[in-house]
Amino acid sequence: MFKSIFRKLLVTYFAIIISVIAVLSLCLSIVYNWYVFDQKQKELEKTGHYVSELVNKLESKEISQASLDASLDSMGYISDSMIYAIRIDKKALANPKSIQLDKDLEESNLLSDLQKILNGENVFRKRQYFQKFDMYVVFSGVPWKTNSGIAGAILLFSPISQINSNIAKLNLLIWIMALALILLSALVIYFNSLRISKPIKQMEMAASKLASGEYSNDLVVKSADEIGKLAKSFNYMKQQLASTEKMRSEFIASVSHDMRTPLTSINGFVSGMLDGIVKPEDYNKYLAIIKDETLRLTKLTNDILQLAKIQSGSLKLFKEKLLVKEILDPVISSTRAFMEEKSISFTLECDNSLMVSADSDKLKQILINIIDNAVKYTGYGGKISIKVKSEQSVTEFRIKDTGIGISAEELPLIFEKFFRIDKSRSSPGGTGLGLNIAKSLIELHDGKIWAMSELGAGTEIIFELPQ
Repeated sequence: MFKSIFRKLLVTYFAIIISVIAVLSLCLSIVYNWYVFDQKQKELEKTGHYVSELVNKLESKEISQASLDASLDSMGYISDSMIYAIRIDKKALANPKSIQLDKDLEESNLLSDLQKILNGENVFRKRQYFQKFDMYVVFSGVPWKTNSGIAGAILLFSPISQINSNIAKLNLLIWIMALALILLSALVIYFNSLRISKPIKQMEMAASKLASGEYSNDLVVKSADEIGKLAKSFNYMKQQLASTEKMRSEFIASVSHDMRTPLTSINGFVSGMLDGIVKPEDYNKYLAIIKDETLRLTKLTNDILQLAKIQSGSLKLFKEKLLVKEILDPVISSTRAFMEEKSISFTLECDNSLMVSADSDKLKQILINIIDNAVKYTGYGGKISIKVKSEQSVTEFRIKDTGIGISAEELPLIFEKFFRIDKSRSSPGGTGLGLNIAKSLIELHDGKIWAMSELGAGTEIIFELPQ
C-alpha cells in the first residue's frame, strides 16, 4: 500500500484531514447542543421570573385572573412551554401526604425539586420524562418570590422533541458540510500529492536510465522549493556525469594514442635493428629516439599513478620550510630548453629570502606541471613570467603566459580531470591531468588555485601556499 511516495502522501494527508474535520464537526455539534440548552435555560428562567412578578400583581389585585391567564398563555406559546405556579411552603414539604398538587404535576422527583426551589435555587434539567403527555421535556423551576419571602415555585415544562429536531437539522448540516470539505480536500490532496511526487518519480526513472547507461532528458520542474532545487541538482549531476564520461572517453582515446605512438616508434626502430634494416652506425641515433619515447611513456604512466594515489588518499606530504628560489631554479632549468626551442622570453620576480611551508618534491611537480602547460600553449616568440610574493600569511605564485588563452566557457573546467583545451590529437596538449594533479597537490597543502584568461590574450595561473 505504501510502496510509492504518492500513496504515502495521499493516505497520510487524507487521514489527517478526515481526523481534523471529524473532530471539528464533533466539537461544533457538542458546542451547538450546549448552546441551545443554555439558551433554553435562560429563556425558561427569565419566563419564570416574569410569571412570578405577574402572580404577585394578581395577589396585590393589580391585574385580574383573566389577565394573568392570558399572559401565561402568551408566554407559554412564545417559550413553547407549560407553566405552573404553585403556592407551598417548607412546612408543607415536611408532610408530603398533606400536599395537594395538580394531577399534571404528580411526578416522583418533584418534591425534591420543590425543596431546592423553596431554598432559593433555580432547578434545570435538560431531559425529564413527563408522564401526563408521555414525552420527554426540558424542566425549569424558579422560586416564586414575594416581599415576605418565597411563597412557592414557578414550574415550566417544554417539549424536548422540537429542540432535538432543530439540533438534528443543524447536526445534519454540519456533517454534510464536513463530508463536502472531505471530498474537496481529497481532490486538493490528490493533486498536491501528485504535484510533489511526480518530479520525484521522474528523478527515479531518470536515475534508473542513467544507471543502465541510457540517455535521459533534463528534468523540468518549475517550483522553487526543495523539490525544484533537488531537480536542478539532479540535472547538474547528470550534466557532470555526462561531462566526466565524455572527458573519460577522450582521455582513454588520448592516452591510447599517446601510448601507441611511442610504442609504435619503439617497436619500429627495434624491429629495424633486429632485421638489419638499421645500420650499426645509426644505432646511437635511434636508441636516443627510443629513450625519448620511453621517457614519454614513463611520464604518462607516472601521471596516471600520481592521480590514482591522490584520489585514494594514500599520498603523504613531508612539509618543511623551503626557500622558494631554491625550488624555482632547478624547475626553470629543466624547462628552459623547451622555451629556447620556441624563442620564448622568460622573467622571474622572487625575493631570495622568501619562504614557504611545503613538500619539496610536490611543489616542484606543481610548478613543472603549470610551467609546462604555459610553454605548450605559448607560440613562438611569446612571453612567460613568474612572480612570487608574500601576501599576509601565504606565499602567492603567479605564472603568466601570452599563449592562446582560454574561453570564458572553458575556464571553470581547466582543473577538471581529463580536460584539454584543444581536443585534437595533433595539439600540443597532454592527457589533461597536469593541472588537475597540480590543483590536488595544492589543496593537500591547504592552499588554493585559480586562473584568469582571455581567449587569444594568454592565461595567468595563480596559487597560494601557507608560509
